[in-house]
Amino acid sequence: MLKIKKTVNLDQELYKDAVSIREQVFVSEQGIPIELEMQGENGPCYYVGYVNDVPVATARVVLDGQQWIIQRMAVLPDWRNRHFGSKIIEAIEHDAKENHVNKITLHAQDNAEKFYQKLGYKIQGESFNEVEIPHHVMTKEL
Repeated sequence: MLKIKKTVNLDQELYKDAVSIREQVFVSEQGIPIELEMQGENGPCYYVGYVNDVPVATARVVLDGQQWIIQRMAVLPDWRNRHFGSKIIEAIEHDAKENHVNKITLHAQDNAEKFYQKLGYKIQGESFNEVEIPHHVMTKEL
């Protein structure tokens, strides 16, 4: 069972767990330079999903008034296809609704578009490259 925790405190272990997952997925697996992956760390809220105290999934959210922006969604390779990514997104959406947010935006890697579409996100505009990887802006009205 996935237990989801969140923090805005960069000194907490939870934040370090989020970074560890991102380093494994984005830096090691996808080849994104660490200095690009670690941009914009101050300010977002970090979500981490744990299975038996093992960090397995993460995302961060930039709070922008009535719109939240999901970034850095990642699930460790050995833990994929177990709906942990969906559970992280659902937790973010729950918190957004509680805060009267009416729209969530994200930049989805093109290979992850179907994942987000199943959760109700819609593609907006043309494809663009972000860190040399094709992406689309996707949004969901809450």
